[in-house]
Amino acid sequence: MNIKHKVGAIALTAAIALGGTSAVLAGGNGDGTGSGDRDARIAKICAHKDEIVTKLTERQTKLTARIAKLTEAAKTATAAGHQQLADKLNARVARLEKALERVTTRIAGAPAFIAAHCS
Repeated sequence: MNIKHKVGAIALTAAIALGGTSAVLAGGNGDGTGSGDRDARIAKICAHKDEIVTKLTERQTKLTARIAKLTEAAKTATAAGHQQLADKLNARVARLEKALERVTTRIAGAPAFIAAHCS
């Protein structure tokens, strides 16, 4: 490795370090904690508190329907001998099941959040 590569690597490392630090400080509320403006986010959520559970329920319904459709397609692909396609479809199903789990958790926690933060 010659000197040009070493200097370039050091410059790149420094630029990444400074950029990361700047991003953390910019995301904060000015004191360098990186916490952001929590009260503004909560106020924005509370402004739409009537829509939260409805939208989450709609999302849950759509995810459940999509999982069922992809599961059926994976079964069909397996029966037709297209194992690679079935594997891809099963990977999508696994990803959607994680999303469904997150949505279900949010639906369960939404009323408590609204009661605690929105008056």
